Amino acid sequence: MLRNRVLVIDDDPDFRELVALSLGEWGLHCLQVADCAQALPLLERERDRLRAVLCDYFMPGLPPCQCAKAIRERIDPVVRVVLVSAAVDVAELSAKLGLARFLAKPFDLDELHDAVLGPRAPSA
Repeated sequence: MLRNRVLVIDDDPDFRELVALSLGEWGLHCLQVADCAQALPLLERERDRLRAVLCDYFMPGLPPCQCAKAIRERIDPVVRVVLVSAAVDVAELSAKLGLARFLAKPFDLDELHDAVLGPRAPSA
């Protein structure tokens, strides 16, 4: 099955829409939810189609550690889980959650591309 979907979990609708526009340009379909509780059924339904999950740290509902654990329990290990945050210590927060990838807000489109799809091949 084609892994062409990215789930964006963030309580900021403008941020979700901006990410969705970028992902669409790269041929990816973006699923958007405002919190982890809304994400859990999608994670199970879309399990075989997910390429990545982008998850904000500061959201209403589940504490970040519970949200990260719930995400990892419901996805295939090949799916990239990326912590997204404007916190100064986003790398430390990511490590505490057991996540290898993070994006510090604000980030540029190359960083988003690398987090979701991997680095672009250098042009000759």
